[in-house]
Amino acid sequence: MYNRPLSPHITIYNIQASSLTSIWHRISGLLLAFLIVFLFIIIKIVVHFYDNNFVLYLLSLYIYIRYFYIIAFLLFLFSFFYHAINGLKQILWDIGFFINKKFIYSFIINISFVICFIILVLLF
Repeated sequence: MYNRPLSPHITIYNIQASSLTSIWHRISGLLLAFLIVFLFIIIKIVVHFYDNNFVLYLLSLYIYIRYFYIIAFLLFLFSFFYHAINGLKQILWDIGFFINKKFIYSFIINISFVICFIILVLLF
């Protein structure tokens, strides 16, 4: 009959901005949960081995793993602010405000700039 695929295929699928922000919202939530659990594990290890030489060993490794902590901190900041601001957007949409394409695209661009600015201010 018709010369078209039976199911949607990746070549004909057009990614929408709202679905993309929803996916990133979920990814940022997972990253936040992982980083918080990882933080509690590190705190528990340090508290448990406080009187041991393990803390001295960790402090001696600080020079080498400092960049890992900086990257993890940046990921945490970006995820936190993106998740919080995108959650605010979802609440506004549930109320019925700002549901149009122009707002969605401008929101994505503005939020990216705001998050980058906040992270730069917090770093320096």
